[in-house]
Amino acid sequence: MPSQNYELRPYQRAAVDKIGRQNAIVKMPTGSGKTFVAAEFIRRGLKSKSKQFDDDAATVITTGTGSICTKSSDDKSLAALFLVPTCDLAVQQKRAIQAWVGDDYTVVEYMGGKAAPTNQFDVLVSTPQAFLTLQQNEFKMFDWSNFFCCIVDEVHHALKEHPYRIIAHRVKAWVSSNRQRIQVIGLSASLTYAVGHRAVEHALVNLCDDLDVSVMISPTSEELVAGGYTPQDDTIETMHKPWQVPKGVLDESQRKPHLMHEIFMRRIENGEATEFAMKTYKVVKAIESEVQCITGETFESPINDIRLGRWAEAAYRKKVKAPPGSAAETIYKMLEVWYVALRLVCQSWEEEEQFRISAYVLAQHLNNDRGCIEHGIRADYVTARNAKISPSIKVTPGEATKRIEKFRTGEINLIVATSVIEELPNSILITNHHHRVQGFDVPEANVVISYDDLKDTVELCQRFGRARAKTSSLSLMSERKDRPLATLKEVKKHQDTIIQDFKPSETKQQQISRQQSQNDRERAASSVLQDIDRCKLSPLECLNIYASKTKAVVDTEYIREGTNRSFDCRMKYTSINRSVVGVGNAAAKKKAQHQAALNILEQLREDDRQRGLIK
Repeated sequence: MPSQNYELRPYQRAAVDKIGRQNAIVKMPTGSGKTFVAAEFIRRGLKSKSKQFDDDAATVITTGTGSICTKSSDDKSLAALFLVPTCDLAVQQKRAIQAWVGDDYTVVEYMGGKAAPTNQFDVLVSTPQAFLTLQQNEFKMFDWSNFFCCIVDEVHHALKEHPYRIIAHRVKAWVSSNRQRIQVIGLSASLTYAVGHRAVEHALVNLCDDLDVSVMISPTSEELVAGGYTPQDDTIETMHKPWQVPKGVLDESQRKPHLMHEIFMRRIENGEATEFAMKTYKVVKAIESEVQCITGETFESPINDIRLGRWAEAAYRKKVKAPPGSAAETIYKMLEVWYVALRLVCQSWEEEEQFRISAYVLAQHLNNDRGCIEHGIRADYVTARNAKISPSIKVTPGEATKRIEKFRTGEINLIVATSVIEELPNSILITNHHHRVQGFDVPEANVVISYDDLKDTVELCQRFGRARAKTSSLSLMSERKDRPLATLKEVKKHQDTIIQDFKPSETKQQQISRQQSQNDRERAASSVLQDIDRCKLSPLECLNIYASKTKAVVDTEYIREGTNRSFDCRMKYTSINRSVVGVGNAAAKKKAQHQAALNILEQLREDDRQRGLIK
């Protein structure tokens, strides 16, 4: 049994049992205990290693896909790899897994900016890019031969350009060439960003193929309820925003993002902007005039700069140079905030007078509103790691963690959050109880208010998985016309149906179709390879463009110092249909990498010529 006083729920135990020795994807709702499933799988694996491999003779194991591999007695030193998408999760999941497996096993976390572990460990919790860097630098401790499993948290990231995809291809290549089993387990509350039924099916086939999955596991609603989990999808209340689109906004057909600044300033000069935009602009100009009166200096307004973020930075630099406590410092601080306000008006095309309220502004309002104070509201805010509200106002990872802890203990009972909570681009209002969410170990909420619309089922699952008590309140204040809440719920159910009916043997035809689609992509992208001059001039850029067009993975396996003060580089291009290795050697790392990229491009070009894609 695990070290902490906790017993798996029936559906969690059933999921671990069903994984067995297969590569698997476990889809469970936010807050239903995916981490416990993974931790128990790891605990069982660590416990069984010494028992299973005590014999000196090699043990033959049949994988879920029918392949055979051998393991030796050395396997009892193998570790588990647990990958998480964010640094904050690395720390939190390390604690959770350590508590579960007990003190007999060593669990360490690693992320960018930290020293690599040097002592033996049983479980490594790491961000994917940091782990890839360890392998690229050829630390022997982190070679695939040292791991018996790879668990991928929030596995849906593997469907896009993400380090997870590179790792998935590395694992498949290792297993194929070394015949050593590395069991892969993917975890997520929602497996794809796709919305259309066919797109969902294709995405799941791609995900299963990349991870070499033999089984997909997802408890039914009945099993979840019987186990004590309370789904909340049917209790979401859709509301209308308490404001209307102001009169005079620019028609969507006339909006050109690359001309946003030019169009906004022209509308201001011609008096065509909305009333709110005009008032905001006039306040900014009035403060700029006051700056000259207070400082006696000529002030050059930065708002003609098309780089909107530079506006507030200009005021911030002036504020820093002003004497502390002086009128100049105060006026520059005020100007910095109003530059941010004007930027938001410009970026929203003047459409929302109360544009996306920043977490900072809303938290400040709640803490100063008499009604909120009388009702005992104690608010704070968190944002993405090192994200800036303005140049002066930002939240460090440490500060965000402390605020989440205050939320858990009840020191604050309302938190306003941005993408740090669940990798979403929108603001969320949450109030108390305990729950771990993507990005931070956030207490469970009994009220969730989402200000902006949902794009996909990933957002639906993560955003409203916060509140699960029967008395919880969930509110969605905006819906996309093409993706209303009802549509996303239907897509979520379709995912569940696909998972319940999943049979690896029946995906072969879909994989053939996938290979044909890959052929079509490579045929369309062959023009990149045919531009020989450009390939020679910018080989790395061309290779990345070609990989993007063909939905392939480019992996720099290593760049190391060779003989005669030169550097050796090995890169690999991997798609559904082919894998090409390129090597380079040069006096500088970058040149060695360019040589390796050019080597790959030349091989791809020759291969396409033989296939008839290039004449």
